[in-house]
Amino acid sequence: MRRLLPILSAGFLVASLLIWIFGDSGLQAAARLERYRASLEANVESLRARNSALEADLERLRGDPEANALLARELGMYREGDRVIRIEGYTARREPYAVGTLLRQRRQAPAKNSWFKLSGIAVSAALFLTAMLRRRSPPGRIDGRSRR
Repeated sequence: MRRLLPILSAGFLVASLLIWIFGDSGLQAAARLERYRASLEANVESLRARNSALEADLERLRGDPEANALLARELGMYREGDRVIRIEGYTARREPYAVGTLLRQRRQAPAKNSWFKLSGIAVSAALFLTAMLRRRSPPGRIDGRSRR
């Protein structure tokens, strides 16, 4: 029985530490959230770059009627009297209007309370220290009683 308490408390301590590191609100989950935050920041930067490119296109289209005519022809609109030559087997190049990547975080089960996990680690550490200190009781005493 005397060896069972330190073994159980050490096992509980190891299990608690593993849950704290690999659990649903542990260190790996925090690292996963950090990677997600970084991907969101990269997505925002690409959207800002796309927005500035679209603003430049808008300014160009506002001031250049020839650019408007060219864009209209790309969209399939022609002026009266324009001759349209269609080449068989050729498709017109179209620019896809992508506005960014939609990033979604996978839904996970709600995280267990981290204070509960931390208290489990503290309790197991306290039990382990108590067991180790009881094991080193002064010679001549057994279970807190003096020998007679």
